[in-house]
Amino acid sequence: MDDGERIRQKRLAKLASSATTTPADPSPASSSNTGFPAAITSPSVPRSPASQARPKIEEEPIAPPKPSPSASNARLVQQFIHQSDDEWENNAFQHVFQCCLDGPTAERKNRTFLPDLVREMQTEGTPLMISAAQVERVLYSRLLLESNAAPTSGSLFDYLVECWKRAINIRRKTLTVVEKGAGNAEVPRLAERRLATLQNAQDLLINYSGLTIHPDMAGSFPQPQSAIEEGPSCIARKMLNPNVDEAENALPRQFLDSFIARFKDDGLPEYLEYIARSLSAHMRQQTLLKDYVTPLRVLEMLVSLPPVAMTLPSLLIWNPSPTAKTIEVLSFLGPFFARISSFPDTDPTIAEHYFGSGNTFTDGNARMNDGFFIGSRNVGNIKTAMASLRTITESVQGTLHRIMMDIIRTGPEPREGVLKYFSYVLNLNIRRGRMQVDMREVSSDGFMYNLLQVALRMAEPLMKNQYSKLHLIDPDYFNYSDRLDISEQTRINADKEHYEQYLRDWRERNPSPTSAHFVADVFFLTLGFHHYGLMSSIRSFGQIVKQTEELRKHVEKLKVERDSGAWPPAARIMNETMLKRFQTQLDKMISYKLAMDTALRNRSAIEHTLYFYDLVMIWLLRCTVLHHPSVHHPPAQSGKGDNINWGRVARGDTQGLPFHELANPPPMAFTILPEWIIEDICDFYLFVMRYEGPTFEGLPRDAFLTFTMTFLANPSYMKNPHLKSKFVEILFTFTWPLYRTETGEGRGTLDDVLCTHPLAKALLVSNLMRFYVDAEHTGVSSQFYDKFNIRYHISQILKAIWTDSDHRRNVVKQSQNTEFFVRFAALLMNDATYLLDESLSKLKQIQQLQIELADPLPPTVTQEQQSQRDERVGFLKQLEGQATSYMSLGNETVHMLQYMTANPDIVQPFMQPEIVERLAAMLDYNLAAMVGPKCTDLKVKNPEKYRFEPKRLLKELIEIYIHLSHRSEFVSAVAKDERSYRKELFLRAQGILIKNMLKNSSELRILEEFVDKVEATIRSTQAEEEELGDVPDEYLDPLLYHIMEDPVILPTSGLSIDRSTIKSHLLSDAHDPFNRQPLTIEQVVTNDELRTKIQQWKRSKKDGGRSDLMEL
Repeated sequence: MDDGERIRQKRLAKLASSATTTPADPSPASSSNTGFPAAITSPSVPRSPASQARPKIEEEPIAPPKPSPSASNARLVQQFIHQSDDEWENNAFQHVFQCCLDGPTAERKNRTFLPDLVREMQTEGTPLMISAAQVERVLYSRLLLESNAAPTSGSLFDYLVECWKRAINIRRKTLTVVEKGAGNAEVPRLAERRLATLQNAQDLLINYSGLTIHPDMAGSFPQPQSAIEEGPSCIARKMLNPNVDEAENALPRQFLDSFIARFKDDGLPEYLEYIARSLSAHMRQQTLLKDYVTPLRVLEMLVSLPPVAMTLPSLLIWNPSPTAKTIEVLSFLGPFFARISSFPDTDPTIAEHYFGSGNTFTDGNARMNDGFFIGSRNVGNIKTAMASLRTITESVQGTLHRIMMDIIRTGPEPREGVLKYFSYVLNLNIRRGRMQVDMREVSSDGFMYNLLQVALRMAEPLMKNQYSKLHLIDPDYFNYSDRLDISEQTRINADKEHYEQYLRDWRERNPSPTSAHFVADVFFLTLGFHHYGLMSSIRSFGQIVKQTEELRKHVEKLKVERDSGAWPPAARIMNETMLKRFQTQLDKMISYKLAMDTALRNRSAIEHTLYFYDLVMIWLLRCTVLHHPSVHHPPAQSGKGDNINWGRVARGDTQGLPFHELANPPPMAFTILPEWIIEDICDFYLFVMRYEGPTFEGLPRDAFLTFTMTFLANPSYMKNPHLKSKFVEILFTFTWPLYRTETGEGRGTLDDVLCTHPLAKALLVSNLMRFYVDAEHTGVSSQFYDKFNIRYHISQILKAIWTDSDHRRNVVKQSQNTEFFVRFAALLMNDATYLLDESLSKLKQIQQLQIELADPLPPTVTQEQQSQRDERVGFLKQLEGQATSYMSLGNETVHMLQYMTANPDIVQPFMQPEIVERLAAMLDYNLAAMVGPKCTDLKVKNPEKYRFEPKRLLKELIEIYIHLSHRSEFVSAVAKDERSYRKELFLRAQGILIKNMLKNSSELRILEEFVDKVEATIRSTQAEEEELGDVPDEYLDPLLYHIMEDPVILPTSGLSIDRSTIKSHLLSDAHDPFNRQPLTIEQVVTNDELRTKIQQWKRSKKDGGRSDLMEL
């Protein structure tokens, strides 16, 4: 006998011993013929603990006495009473085991005859009846029959289950007799004794059922090779019957409960390993189009059994060591999370089944509400399909969440197993956090998305009760937990060197940190699933949308060429084939995009994430005030939560927390957090506003306002300027219309919160205006173009809130800070000058190209001519894009100047010497462009396409003149503008305004008076210049060449320049204009000596003195 055989025999004896019952017959039993272990029937061998304390099976209670039975019931009861125990046991067990110790009876009743056991019992002189004492011998003999190995025989496990079911039927019938025999005291006593023997038999059946399928023991019994190979997997096979009733009949739940209870401390992991592998393998074959319900139902049933739920995370298959791509295939739960999804990377046929057009080559131009092209598809059908898929996937995600919670609740070790699995998945998928992802190296979108939805449901308690559990989310989590690998991630405001030094210091101070709270684990893992799952999927979604649109345009171009006859006859067949191939690909990509829409644009899921991100933002705010007395950090030292109602903080009630001006430097616990936490929040908000903006109608945006107002007011807390620009961009999207009518008119916005949120009312204006200035120098290579986008967003927000009196007062308050507001105004004018100049020059080029391309190509066009034509068309599209962008930004900049200068309380800063002349020059230049001799160069086709509204632009430019016409500083500045100012321009503008009824007579009269004052100033200035004559060079400003009024010395170059000139220069460039050395206005030195000379020279000229310049 080899070692393997000895091990099997030892295992067999052990299981058989634990299954033994105390025999009624004290005579020793021989095992010489049957090989039956002597220890099983020997009265000297004590019962095993497993037999003495078998799993408690809930039995139906014996019914209390009822009224006297009928005559038929009486006969049934009498038969039960008059039947001896031996006779009852023999009949019952013959039926249960379908065995008989009498040959003729066995043949007559079609039962299995056991000749070897009969001979053995005859030798012993034991009656040939199956009594309680002989039950195990009979069962063992039946299991050892050589005929069991026949290929046509069923497995012994199936036989034992059927025996168990027959035993249950006998139990039910016995309890029926008890019910019918109410009033007869003998019936309950007999029933109790007989049911006890029956229970012993059921226990034996459970024990041997485990024995016959155990991987090491199954070969000890004759049975088909297929049954031996299948082993414990037969349990999964029976449970996976799609028909619930048939599955219950094949493997009753009560049997399964008893089986699990029996083996929970005796090899349950070995059985479950096989069951889990079979169940997971079956799930791998399913999708939403197949039978995914059955394996999910089976898994839910299994984890409802605490021993199973507790054991699963300890199995080898639970968390193997695969790659990111194979974990969803090889791990036990992988297929359950991966296969039930609408994402096309799970199963492309789902997208084609639900969203395929069915007629790829039929022309159609249907579009979804977001404008996405769907060809010949029906919008209503698509929405119905989406709703159906969302209902299914949400139900599945809810089931998966219940399954995970059933496992977690069984104890700390299973809970740790779940957390480790989640952690392992995330760390395998770090590559998904990149901008460009090779999907062959990472897990699928569907797998990660379902895990996220389960994690979100686990995190739901954290989002409730005014964030009362916020203090349990430890800001130092990453210092001691390896659940989420962030070692190579960019930090909010710390470089790698400072982070590593901080980490070393922290670990020296905390050599034995406590383990993380479960709440913190769930929080950070959910953050990770958002970053590596959802946000990666959103980036893929954006790429699919872009690629689909590009392919659609290419298909349309090919169709136009085909229909116009542009294809040469020789190439027509090839081009037609290519067109069909592109149409097929386009149809598939549309289906994929709609399938991703189903998941990513599911409003219920979006709301879950928005609520979670509210929690994240409030937690980040808490991380900035960890040293505040009302914030208890770490919580373990205080044993209680914060003295702060964080729900009120989310609504803008700071409760004394210094969010208006946070302490500097920022807490290291905050600065070392991954930057992607904040970036993900911003990107998700932008995604929602782009595709599902109306979601916000029923959701508060208070937490986001508190968050953005705080960090915009404390710009030093974040080193990445793009994060702040995204804050502003999101606030800008709140001004978008949520809906559009059939005519394209916008309806509904979200900007009401900007005028109601307490922190927004206090900080929004100052934050926006400061960032408008700070955007000039972001420190990145693209800052020149970035600033225009940022300022466009800011201008739109300011326009939206201008009607609010509180916000207007805040703008006035900012204007009283002259130094700051002058910088703001100077940048405003710089932008207006550049943007309008660029946009108008682009319009001129567009006009020329439109004229050039108006002439069609001749029929005999050459390939070179066609190529040149295509090149010019591409250049026109490029110019159109640039013109639209520049004009949009320019319009908003002029509009901001228009409504700000309309407020008398804000005008004064615009009159400062360093900017008033710049303002005048900008207005004059653009007025000349709009109504001057070259204005005809701006006549293009469909000007509204480029946001070019010349009448509106002219009207706002003139309004600025009118608003400032009463200020002598402005009149003087316009008069000095020799390059662009012309009286006739105003006269022509006046004519246009009258013709189009854009201004009333009183406004035009103000304009006329202003022009008269400018003309008078020009005449006065000319007379003064004639009086002064030639001006010595040293009195002239070296940049603008006018007589200096307040000369100052530049410290590094040593040159003198007028104070207003250098101040104006420094508003845009913080360097000495002559040697490019850094310079601030505080560094310049007043040149009193030169100023005195200039003043004396002027007086002498006016007095008629003719003193020589050198003598002065």
